[in-house]
Amino acid sequence: MRTLITGISACLVLFAATPATRAWAHAGDEILPVRLAVTEWASALQGRDKVAMETLLSEQFPQKAAYIATLPLTPVTRVDLRHATLNIKGTTASFTPVIIYPMVNMLNPVALSLSLGLEGSDWRIVAIAPAPDVPDEAKIRNSVLQRVAHDVKVTLRDAGTSGPISARIHVRDQSGDYWPPQGHARTIAEGWREDVGGDVIVGGRVYAYVPPEFTLQLPDGRYEMEIVRGPEYVPEHVTFSVSPGNVPGLAVSLERWIHMASRGWFSGDTHTHFLSPHSARLEAEGEDLNVVNVLLSSGGNYFSSIADFTGGVDPVSDEDNIVYVSEETRHDFLGHTVLLNLKELIYPFGWGEPDTGVHGGYDHPTMAHQADMAHAQGGLVAWAHMPFPNGELPIDAALNKIDAVEAVVFGNPLLEHPAWNRRGEWTPPPVSPLKLWYSLLNVGIDLPGLGSTDKMWNSQVVGSVRTYVKVDGPLTYQKWVDGIQAGRTFISSGAMIDFSVDGKLPGTTIERGTGGKLPFRAVVDSYQPVERIEVLVNGAVAATLENTEKRRHLDFEGEVAADGSSWIAARAYSRQELPYQYHDNGTPSIVFAHSSPVYVEVGTSERRSASDAAYLAEICERTIRWAKTAARYHSESQRAEVVGLYERARAFYLEQMGAGNEAGE
Repeated sequence: MRTLITGISACLVLFAATPATRAWAHAGDEILPVRLAVTEWASALQGRDKVAMETLLSEQFPQKAAYIATLPLTPVTRVDLRHATLNIKGTTASFTPVIIYPMVNMLNPVALSLSLGLEGSDWRIVAIAPAPDVPDEAKIRNSVLQRVAHDVKVTLRDAGTSGPISARIHVRDQSGDYWPPQGHARTIAEGWREDVGGDVIVGGRVYAYVPPEFTLQLPDGRYEMEIVRGPEYVPEHVTFSVSPGNVPGLAVSLERWIHMASRGWFSGDTHTHFLSPHSARLEAEGEDLNVVNVLLSSGGNYFSSIADFTGGVDPVSDEDNIVYVSEETRHDFLGHTVLLNLKELIYPFGWGEPDTGVHGGYDHPTMAHQADMAHAQGGLVAWAHMPFPNGELPIDAALNKIDAVEAVVFGNPLLEHPAWNRRGEWTPPPVSPLKLWYSLLNVGIDLPGLGSTDKMWNSQVVGSVRTYVKVDGPLTYQKWVDGIQAGRTFISSGAMIDFSVDGKLPGTTIERGTGGKLPFRAVVDSYQPVERIEVLVNGAVAATLENTEKRRHLDFEGEVAADGSSWIAARAYSRQELPYQYHDNGTPSIVFAHSSPVYVEVGTSERRSASDAAYLAEICERTIRWAKTAARYHSESQRAEVVGLYERARAFYLEQMGAGNEAGE
């Protein structure tokens, strides 16, 4: 019987161990080997793979043979990781306590501890045991199942149109306890790839995505409901009481303070993971997001969302909320790319080692090869979550393999982001994603900017960083992708920006025989006021408007000089921090907007920058050294082919070093 309990403990812990640390390329170096061992163990456990489990369990594991013989999969309602700590001390590691809510009795959670040991070069499971008692704060209290509850019916409407709308809600009682709507859990999973979709954690609070009509089951008491619907609506707060003689029906209207789609700007998130199409549609409606791209990905033997790929717009979509399942290609050193609008999948999704591929895996194909495959079927290629990893970024940019860059994803884009890279290989110094984007623009590479979330956890709000694309006429997915390709985009984490130069939208090229001044207009709207607008010429601030009066609407007009071929863009921001997108660099998002560039061609001059070319050439040089000495290829002729490709791109930057007409200088 004790062996069976140990087996059950193992089943329960598998859901906790993997997401307790950062996953895949986003993980810290010191925890990657432990995470890898737990992930492989989890796969063997889920697949009842006794051969694999024999290898993964240490010989010190108590009653190892009996454990492998029983190996049950025990259903759980929820695994709470908020109270757990991962400790690594030399050759041992522990993760405890994991709070488990069994499906058969979720009101009586148990606490477990997982121990691992380093044997040779591999981590193995040494023991699974009960942990100290469940902390009081982890125990379920005030459940609707423990109380006499009343059904409170709620309807949500748009204040302007009176039409039904979905939203994200949080309901709490006077003591601060959360009461979810019917069909939603009070506490949700927080781990990587763990039950992603339908609920989200924002600022420590759990929110549920709800349709226009839903039910709250509430005991007697006084409540406050917060209703949020993306950045274009005013958040609403409603207070109400429930008692046997007073069970209200609530009708809530949300006011739209701006309607970007009515101006032809349609919002989208280019990069999410692990959402089912139906969950993606639900969250898109709740965040007033027009397009959600769910990206297939892989790591080792794991593949996500394969069964959801259709090669077109998903059938759950409608004219206002489009879901498209596509792909992210990943290599820990070379980089990650977002492939949109795919009709057929491109394999492999991830390769190399140790995380996006497998141990001993090869480092071929190149990212450039995968980009060519995407372009051949009409796909769009965007470099993912700038600024890292970026081993092949300047190479692919110089070779015209990239159509856009995700310039704003995690944290504050104005700050430098600490680099993450493959273990045992040189890690580049920190850099801001905007600096990297500007460097590519300064050497003459036209790349529109995108905003996305790379949503992989229930602690990320889809569309909290988003891309707005200018579309003529009714929205279609193809038009939205075409708009990105044309450069008609702006990035937003709350603020809206409509920028033009000489009346021309971003993505346009203005041709002039001689240099001189050009008129610009930047219209910025933000419910949380921005502090300033900056107009940039080749990455340098050329004009500024300070918003000392904290106005929500700003209309900034002026002139900037374009003495040679240049790119011109505008950005607006404040230091107001938002409870979104902390992750890798530990900084929150800020109220921010950034237009894609308008390009100016003056005579026969070219956009050139020796300093930016030198910076990008150094990245190329690092990647060439890696390809020559560290990368694994199927043959030396293949290595030579890759090195030749990389050297051809490096020559593009070397040619600019020391040249005149310095963009950005």
